[in-house]
Amino acid sequence: MKDGSGPLIRPAAIDHAPAINDIANWYIEHTTTNFDTQPWKLDKRIHWAGSFNRANCPYHLLAAEIEGEIAGFAYNASFRPKNAYSRSTETTVYVKQGLTGRGIGEALYHELFDRIQLTDLHRAFAIITLPNPASVRLHEKLGFAQCGLLSEAGWKFNAYHSIAMYEMEIMKNHGAAIPTPIYNPPSTPLEPRP
Repeated sequence: MKDGSGPLIRPAAIDHAPAINDIANWYIEHTTTNFDTQPWKLDKRIHWAGSFNRANCPYHLLAAEIEGEIAGFAYNASFRPKNAYSRSTETTVYVKQGLTGRGIGEALYHELFDRIQLTDLHRAFAIITLPNPASVRLHEKLGFAQCGLLSEAGWKFNAYHSIAMYEMEIMKNHGAAIPTPIYNPPSTPLEPRP
Protein backbone atom coordinates (compact mmCIF):
# COMPACT_ATOMS: atom_id res chain seq x y z
CA MET A 1 0.00 0.00 0.00
CA LYS A 2 3.01 2.27 0.04
CA ASP A 3 2.27 3.26 -3.53
CA GLY A 4 -1.31 4.19 -2.58
CA SER A 5 -2.85 1.57 -4.86
CA GLY A 6 -4.44 -0.36 -2.01
CA PRO A 7 -4.41 -4.07 -1.33
CA LEU A 8 -4.92 -6.75 -3.94
CA ILE A 9 -8.18 -8.46 -3.04
CA ARG A 10 -9.04 -11.84 -4.46
CA PRO A 11 -10.73 -15.10 -3.54
CA ALA A 12 -8.69 -16.87 -0.90
CA ALA A 13 -6.98 -20.06 -1.94
CA ILE A 14 -6.02 -23.01 0.23
CA ASP A 15 -2.42 -21.79 0.25
CA HIS A 16 -3.65 -18.62 2.02
CA ALA A 17 -4.95 -20.73 4.92
CA PRO A 18 -1.76 -20.55 7.05
CA ALA A 19 -1.69 -16.73 6.95
CA ILE A 20 -5.45 -16.51 7.51
CA ASN A 21 -5.11 -18.89 10.43
CA ASP A 22 -2.32 -16.79 11.95
CA ILE A 23 -4.44 -13.63 11.71
CA ALA A 24 -7.54 -15.31 13.16
CA ASN A 25 -5.58 -17.01 15.93
CA TRP A 26 -4.06 -13.70 17.01
CA TYR A 27 -7.59 -12.34 17.55
CA ILE A 28 -8.63 -15.56 19.31
CA GLU A 29 -5.66 -15.46 21.67
CA HIS A 30 -5.51 -11.73 22.39
CA THR A 31 -8.99 -10.20 21.99
CA THR A 32 -12.66 -10.72 22.64
CA THR A 33 -13.45 -9.89 19.01
CA ASN A 34 -13.60 -13.60 18.27
CA PHE A 35 -15.45 -15.79 20.78
CA ASP A 36 -13.36 -18.88 20.07
CA THR A 37 -11.26 -19.54 23.15
CA GLN A 38 -8.66 -21.88 21.64
CA PRO A 39 -6.57 -21.25 18.52
CA TRP A 40 -7.42 -23.30 15.46
CA LYS A 41 -5.05 -25.94 14.12
CA LEU A 42 -4.11 -25.45 10.48
CA ASP A 43 -5.95 -28.56 9.28
CA LYS A 44 -9.21 -27.22 10.73
CA ARG A 45 -8.65 -23.86 8.98
CA ILE A 46 -7.91 -25.59 5.67
CA HIS A 47 -11.13 -27.63 5.95
CA TRP A 48 -13.07 -24.45 6.82
CA ALA A 49 -11.55 -22.49 3.92
CA GLY A 50 -12.56 -25.24 1.51
CA SER A 51 -16.25 -24.50 2.12
CA PHE A 52 -16.07 -21.10 0.37
CA ASN A 53 -15.75 -19.83 -3.21
CA ARG A 54 -17.43 -22.84 -4.79
CA ALA A 55 -19.53 -22.71 -7.94
CA ASN A 56 -23.16 -21.82 -7.20
CA CYS A 57 -22.29 -21.13 -3.55
CA PRO A 58 -23.24 -17.76 -2.04
CA TYR A 59 -20.39 -17.85 0.49
CA HIS A 60 -17.09 -16.15 -0.21
CA LEU A 61 -13.71 -15.99 1.49
CA LEU A 62 -11.51 -13.14 0.28
CA ALA A 63 -7.91 -12.31 1.09
CA ALA A 64 -6.21 -8.91 0.97
CA GLU A 65 -2.60 -8.98 -0.14
CA ILE A 66 0.00 -6.26 0.30
CA GLU A 67 3.45 -6.76 -1.15
CA GLY A 68 2.83 -10.50 -1.45
CA GLU A 69 1.67 -11.02 2.14
CA ILE A 70 -1.85 -11.62 3.43
CA ALA A 71 -2.96 -8.48 5.29
CA GLY A 72 -6.51 -9.50 6.11
CA PHE A 73 -9.50 -11.55 5.11
CA ALA A 74 -13.26 -11.26 4.95
CA TYR A 75 -16.00 -13.81 4.47
CA ASN A 76 -19.69 -14.38 4.52
CA ALA A 77 -21.22 -17.57 5.79
CA SER A 78 -24.50 -19.09 6.84
CA PHE A 79 -26.28 -16.92 9.39
CA ARG A 80 -27.93 -19.85 11.16
CA PRO A 81 -28.18 -23.54 10.21
CA LYS A 82 -31.98 -23.73 9.77
CA ASN A 83 -33.25 -23.61 6.15
CA ALA A 84 -35.45 -20.54 6.60
CA TYR A 85 -32.26 -18.49 7.15
CA SER A 86 -30.84 -19.46 3.75
CA ARG A 87 -31.27 -15.94 2.34
CA SER A 88 -29.42 -14.35 5.28
CA THR A 89 -25.67 -14.29 5.78
CA GLU A 90 -23.22 -13.32 8.49
CA THR A 91 -20.23 -11.26 7.42
CA THR A 92 -16.85 -10.99 9.12
CA VAL A 93 -13.62 -9.13 8.44
CA TYR A 94 -10.21 -9.39 10.11
CA VAL A 95 -7.10 -7.33 9.42
CA LYS A 96 -3.61 -8.37 10.45
CA GLN A 97 -2.45 -6.79 13.69
CA GLY A 98 -0.38 -3.69 12.93
CA LEU A 99 -2.19 -3.00 9.65
CA THR A 100 -5.56 -1.84 10.99
CA GLY A 101 -6.82 1.65 10.21
CA ARG A 102 -5.46 1.63 6.64
CA GLY A 103 -8.70 0.86 4.79
CA ILE A 104 -7.94 -2.84 4.29
CA GLY A 105 -11.12 -3.98 6.05
CA GLU A 106 -13.25 -1.54 4.09
CA ALA A 107 -11.68 -2.64 0.78
CA LEU A 108 -12.31 -6.29 1.67
CA TYR A 109 -15.94 -5.58 2.56
CA HIS A 110 -16.56 -3.62 -0.65
CA GLU A 111 -15.33 -6.55 -2.74
CA LEU A 112 -17.24 -9.03 -0.58
CA PHE A 113 -20.51 -7.13 -1.03
CA ASP A 114 -19.92 -6.82 -4.78
CA ARG A 115 -19.90 -10.62 -4.81
CA ILE A 116 -22.77 -11.08 -2.35
CA GLN A 117 -25.10 -8.89 -4.38
CA LEU A 118 -24.80 -11.37 -7.26
CA THR A 119 -26.36 -14.10 -5.12
CA ASP A 120 -29.87 -14.71 -3.80
CA LEU A 121 -28.89 -13.42 -0.36
CA HIS A 122 -31.21 -10.74 0.98
CA ARG A 123 -29.89 -9.66 4.37
CA ALA A 124 -26.41 -9.44 5.91
CA PHE A 125 -25.71 -9.55 9.63
CA ALA A 126 -22.58 -8.71 11.60
CA ILE A 127 -21.99 -9.59 15.24
CA ILE A 128 -19.69 -7.16 17.06
CA THR A 129 -18.30 -7.71 20.55
CA LEU A 130 -18.57 -4.51 22.58
CA PRO A 131 -16.76 -2.26 22.95
CA ASN A 132 -15.27 -2.16 19.47
CA PRO A 133 -15.61 1.39 18.11
CA ALA A 134 -13.49 0.71 15.01
CA SER A 135 -15.70 -2.18 13.90
CA VAL A 136 -18.87 -0.24 14.69
CA ARG A 137 -17.60 2.71 12.58
CA LEU A 138 -16.70 0.43 9.67
CA HIS A 139 -20.04 -1.35 9.63
CA GLU A 140 -22.07 1.85 9.99
CA LYS A 141 -20.02 3.53 7.24
CA LEU A 142 -20.94 0.67 4.92
CA GLY A 143 -24.64 0.91 5.72
CA PHE A 144 -25.15 -1.53 8.57
CA ALA A 145 -27.48 -0.45 11.36
CA GLN A 146 -27.60 -1.81 14.87
CA CYS A 147 -30.67 -3.96 15.35
CA GLY A 148 -30.01 -5.70 18.62
CA LEU A 149 -27.91 -6.16 21.71
CA LEU A 150 -27.23 -9.34 23.63
CA SER A 151 -25.95 -8.42 27.07
CA GLU A 152 -23.19 -10.57 28.52
CA ALA A 153 -23.66 -13.21 25.83
CA GLY A 154 -20.08 -14.45 25.87
CA TRP A 155 -17.57 -15.51 28.54
CA LYS A 156 -13.91 -15.04 27.65
CA PHE A 157 -10.81 -14.03 29.61
CA ASN A 158 -12.76 -14.46 32.87
CA ALA A 159 -15.34 -11.82 32.00
CA TYR A 160 -18.73 -11.51 30.32
CA HIS A 161 -18.95 -9.66 27.01
CA SER A 162 -21.94 -8.17 25.25
CA ILE A 163 -22.47 -8.26 21.51
CA ALA A 164 -24.27 -5.91 19.16
CA MET A 165 -26.08 -7.25 16.13
CA TYR A 166 -25.94 -5.17 12.96
CA GLU A 167 -27.93 -5.76 9.79
CA MET A 168 -28.05 -4.52 6.25
CA GLU A 169 -30.34 -5.26 3.34
CA ILE A 170 -28.49 -6.49 0.27
CA MET A 171 -29.65 -4.24 -2.53
CA LYS A 172 -29.33 -5.26 -6.17
CA ASN A 173 -28.52 -2.61 -8.77
CA HIS A 174 -27.23 -3.76 -12.13
CA GLY A 175 -24.05 -5.36 -10.86
CA ALA A 176 -23.16 -2.93 -8.07
CA ALA A 177 -23.83 -3.60 -4.41
CA ILE A 178 -25.60 -0.78 -2.65
CA PRO A 179 -25.51 -1.42 1.07
CA THR A 180 -28.20 0.67 2.69
CA PRO A 181 -29.52 0.64 6.23
CA ILE A 182 -33.01 -0.73 6.59
CA TYR A 183 -33.94 1.84 9.19
CA ASN A 184 -32.49 4.94 10.78
CA PRO A 185 -30.24 3.82 13.66
CA PRO A 186 -30.64 5.50 17.03
CA SER A 187 -28.46 8.57 17.54
CA THR A 188 -26.50 6.64 20.14
CA PRO A 189 -25.91 2.92 19.84
CA LEU A 190 -27.47 0.54 22.31
CA GLU A 191 -25.14 -0.05 25.23
CA PRO A 192 -24.69 -3.16 27.34
CA ARG A 193 -25.94 -3.11 30.87
CA PRO A 194 -23.37 -1.87 33.43
